[in-house]
Amino acid sequence: MKNIHIVPTDKPSRLHLAYDKNYYLSVEPFIQLDTKNYKSFNIYITSDEEIKEGDWILNPTNEVQNCIGLEKGIGTDNICWVKVKETTTLQQILNSQKIILTTDQDLIKNGVQAIDDDFLEWFVKNPSCEEVKVENEKYILQHLFKAQEYKFRYKIIIPKEDNLV
Repeated sequence: MKNIHIVPTDKPSRLHLAYDKNYYLSVEPFIQLDTKNYKSFNIYITSDEEIKEGDWILNPTNEVQNCIGLEKGIGTDNICWVKVKETTTLQQILNSQKIILTTDQDLIKNGVQAIDDDFLEWFVKNPSCEEVKVENEKYILQHLFKAQEYKFRYKIIIPKEDNLV
């Protein structure tokens, strides 16, 4: 199932599609390039994990939305409250996917994990890839005066060239 989504953006980004139909990464992070020759994009890596209140989702029309509330819907479907153009609406989250990794700086500031440079460099060389395996990795957060704390983060398993999904 496709989990890599490339969505155009008017905001500064590191990923750009040039007039020659090739993707490029900016050397300077998150700059806006000449829009006549380049179009900026964000990458969203999604998961079929259960969507919870506070999660960011990508709906089937590639709109990024924040789930600001959840309630039980008819049958087994949950209904997610989202903000759409300054109004709060009730929408089904069917066919929406939870965003777990991104290059979108607004989402990163709101707690979504950033995609690392290794994957971005790989993606520029392999832009036809639509799916990547992601694992939940446990790591230890060291505190100076507190006990160790365990956290989880997502780790992208970069496919070998002969194993492109």
